[in-house]
Order: sequence, then C-alpha cells, then structure tokens
Amino acid sequence: MTAPVVARVAHARIGGRWVTDAVVELSATGMRLVPEDRAPRRIARIEGALLPPLTDAHVHVGLCAATRGEPTALGRVLDLGWAPSELPGLKRAVETAHRGVEVRFAGPFHAAVGGYPSDRSWAPPGSVVELSTPTEAVRAVRAQVQAGAAAIKITLSSDDGPVLGDEALAALVAEARAAGLPVVAHARGAGQVERAIAAGVDVLAHAPWTERLDEAVIREAATRQTWISTLAMHERDGDGRALARATDNLARFAAAGGSVAYGTDLGNGLDRFDLDPAEVAALRRAGIDGSALVDALLAERLLPPGPMIGIVAADVVDDESLLASLHRARSLPYTWFDLEASA
Repeated sequence: MTAPVVARVAHARIGGRWVTDAVVELSATGMRLVPEDRAPRRIARIEGALLPPLTDAHVHVGLCAATRGEPTALGRVLDLGWAPSELPGLKRAVETAHRGVEVRFAGPFHAAVGGYPSDRSWAPPGSVVELSTPTEAVRAVRAQVQAGAAAIKITLSSDDGPVLGDEALAALVAEARAAGLPVVAHARGAGQVERAIAAGVDVLAHAPWTERLDEAVIREAATRQTWISTLAMHERDGDGRALARATDNLARFAAAGGSVAYGTDLGNGLDRFDLDPAEVAALRRAGIDGSALVDALLAERLLPPGPMIGIVAADVVDDESLLASLHRARSLPYTWFDLEASA
C-alpha cells in the first residue's frame, strides 16, 4: 500500500468547505487536514487547488465508450448494473484508459422473477439476478459483498413487470445494511418510491419521473435518501412530460434538504465518458446550483472517499470559481494526483 503524502496546498475542498494555505494528507482513504503543529518541517507544495473527484453516480460502462482514452473531467464513476463476470475486465480497461479514474460498481440488477430488465436486449447474460424469497435475497447480497461491490442495485419497476415482494425486499435491504453497503433502487410505477422509502432503500437511481410525488413523500425521502439526478435522460428520450415531473420532484426534494448526486445513466443514449453539460444545466434548472451543485458533482454523501484527488487550476478558490471553470470548458481542465508517483 502506498504511504500517505503530506503537502501544503493553496486551496482545498474538504468536507464540503474550502480551506486556504492548508497542510493536507492524501491517502487511499481520501484527503484530510493536518494540524499545523503536526505537519513535517519540510513538505512539498502543490500548485493548484485540490478537491474530491467529480463523480458520475449512474453509469453502465459496458454500454458506453468508457474504455476509449479520450480526455475526461470524471474522476470516479459508479456502475449501476452489469454482468459480474464482465465487470473486473471492464474496470481494468476503464482505469487503464483513464489513469486516475476510479470505477466502483454495484454488480447485477436484483429483480423479481421476470422483472425489469430481464427482458431487455441490452442486458447481457448474468446481469440480472432474479429473486423470489428472502433467502435468495440474502445470498445474492453476500455474493456481491464478496465480489467487492460498492452498492447493491435493485429494480422496483412495476410499469415494466413483476417487482420484489415486501419480505424479499426487506431481507435484501437488511443484509446490505449489515454489510455497510447502500441499496440503490430503480423505482418506477405507482407506489414504488413509497415502497422503497418504507423498506429503507438508501438511494434512488433516478429522480422519480412517472408521477408527481406528494409533499409528505418528498419530505420523508429527504430525511432518508440520496437521489441520483439523470434528468437529461428524458431530454435525450424527447419526453418533456417525464422531464418536467422529474425536475419538479427533484427540486422539491433538494429544497427539503435531500441529498442529490449527479448521475447521467451513461450508456442510455449517452456515449461520451465525460461530464455532461446537459445534466449540469438540468440540475441548475431544478434549483441545484452553487455549493449544492458542487456537492452533487462530488457525491461525497453517496460514496466514501478513495485515493483519487483532483487538482484544478490555481484560480479555483471556492465553489463559485470551480463552477466557472466548468462553464468555461467543454471538459474541465482536470488532472489527478498520483499517489504512487508522489510518494
């Protein structure tokens, strides 16, 4: 394991706030402040500003151009559903093509027998685990824990077929919680968001778009869940009504204090492995801007920190200037701090 690196930096975003002329430790578990009285007498200085990696919290690396070595502003992604047998190779290929990018994954979709997306042509063999009993749900979660999953993905899409029963859903959530993994649900259809909240599901993979949620549901979700945005997905589909409902639900959720994570459903009508300007613009239309937008782009409340730390230009000193950098460039001029090379 690479030893931590201690350095002085002009500006850094740590724990949601910016610090100036600070001593920081960079390690496999992220970035932390070092008290001045505990800092080494002679340390390197890092030019530029440091912050956690920009994160796309909803991708499918098997369906996009993630393995092409094109420039990207992304530093971390969460794959939310693919065949476990293919994921290690895809993870290696993406991280080889984009040095410094970290790929985390949720493994397969967990669904009811015959449930979404088991009938979809884009879902490769093994990408859907069909469950009917609590025992099967527990075994499935344990298999993904052993595989190194960062989350557990389930589908509750009653508009597309059968959904998990209450007992199997409860068992899956309880087992994931015991393992310290968040449960991410694709919830679609009347009452499915409410079921996800009642079962203790931590994350919704999409801002709900099939119906306008009641205020009481929004308030309850805001105290319990993170919602991944994926608003521009509806623009790509040309579904203005779905976009309006999703935007309205997400805006009210965020206003109620809910945690929002930037995500694109990369691979679903979007191929380029990079920050999506359309998704950023859609978040802003939902009233998620300024520090709230930066929080969404970093997704720190969804995923624990890791070894990837971003270095941006020295004129980035706060959230406002960071967002200005996003606006100026099609792809943020973003490099990644290499712990091995710096140790």
